[in-house]
Amino acid sequence: MAKNIPIRSNRKKELVEATIAVIAAFGYHGTTVSRVAKSAGVSIGLMNFHFKSKDKLFEEVFKYLAEEYQLVWNVRVKAAPLDPWLRLQAMIEAYFDRDVFTSAKLAVWFSFWSDPQLRDKFRDAATAVERRYVKELEHQIYNLIISQPEAIKDAKKVAIRVAGALSAMIDGFWLQALLYPKTFKTKDAVRSCMAFIKLLDLYYVQREKLNKLDSEKTPSP
Repeated sequence: MAKNIPIRSNRKKELVEATIAVIAAFGYHGTTVSRVAKSAGVSIGLMNFHFKSKDKLFEEVFKYLAEEYQLVWNVRVKAAPLDPWLRLQAMIEAYFDRDVFTSAKLAVWFSFWSDPQLRDKFRDAATAVERRYVKELEHQIYNLIISQPEAIKDAKKVAIRVAGALSAMIDGFWLQALLYPKTFKTKDAVRSCMAFIKLLDLYYVQREKLNKLDSEKTPSP
């Protein structure tokens, strides 16, 4: 019996990947158990053995994508040096890793975010997934800020604002990749995100210098 476990696990993974392809092509309403079975080249009976309903199928797809992304993130961040810039770059690159950043998977993620029935059902889970990575961005951006020779007031608040803006920027790139797959270039997206962080870093450092200069010029009452 134990020998069948890897076989069943592999078969289940194949069915989930077939489901991803079907969702990407037909959306939530066009995804059916029979259509997935046909795409995977298996019987409906086998589909029902692994997934009792369409809802269970979507739950498994969400779980699969979330766990896959977590693995990619962990591998990239763990391999990155402790330098704040390099670790932050590794985090940004994880968003565009070739294992998770495919046209089909992007379409499925946007289905979870945009389709009314999926959005209502998976809103909390999707928000939790996104928030987990934004928090890590916040932490790394904070490390970057406090590593600067010029002290910045409210470093934590600044890190939260910058991470939020960066997350929105990445979402925009994901949408661009979905809409314009032929012209979208991953390397350019990563470079743009890093340039954005460097620009804001420069802004906050210079702002503190200007504030300090203004305070020195202001005569005491």
